[in-house]
Amino acid sequence: MQGVAPVAGRKERDRSARRSRRPYRRALLEDKTSRRTQRSLATSERILDAAEELFAKHGIYGVTMREIAELANVDTALLHYYFESKRGVFDAVFARRADTLNAERMREMDRYEAENAGHYELESIIACYLRPMFMLNRQGGQGWRNFCAFVGNLSSAPELAEIFAAKFDPVLKRLIGMLREAMPDVAEVDLYWGYHMFSGSIMVVNMANGAIEHISNGLCHAGDFDEIEPRLVRYSAEGFRSLCMARRTFFAEK
Repeated sequence: MQGVAPVAGRKERDRSARRSRRPYRRALLEDKTSRRTQRSLATSERILDAAEELFAKHGIYGVTMREIAELANVDTALLHYYFESKRGVFDAVFARRADTLNAERMREMDRYEAENAGHYELESIIACYLRPMFMLNRQGGQGWRNFCAFVGNLSSAPELAEIFAAKFDPVLKRLIGMLREAMPDVAEVDLYWGYHMFSGSIMVVNMANGAIEHISNGLCHAGDFDEIEPRLVRYSAEGFRSLCMARRTFFAEK
């Protein structure tokens, strides 16, 4: 009976030691899980960056899953694990930045409306719509430039255009409403044709395919946003204004 107490004491000490080690083991496990999650996120971002770059250059239908995997330096099976299909990659690439761009545009329009109390000026409305795009292009590096070029390719197929519309329509409808306030006499048809041509100009600017460098013999550069932004604002405002005036002149002469 004399040996019972020491044995019981040793067992209790062992249990206490194991309990004291549990938080340490739990912390190690959590740290390991955290590192694994971080590696997974980094891999996913690398895949999306690669896809974004290729989609910007070639469009979604000009790119294969194998090409994305090669540029991201991962196995093709990993793309299917993360995104299941090329459409899944496309959806993730699009969603990653579109919400940010929309939020920045809405914020700019909120600020403009709050500061101007319904007294709208055409150039200023166009400037507040364009400003977030140029800001993100300047500050966001090549990733944002790839995204803006990639968005321009969404018109290449009806199903992609529908995705674009679902995401951007609320912002575009607000823009058109503000333009209508700035030009109360404009015909609806001219307002929408004006937007159509305005969006085409944005698309060309974002494609940045080197054409302007070639045709200008190096005088102009597609990445010179400080030169492009104010010119695009003036050009677009005059385009909207000219459409409106042309209709007035046409009907005045009939």
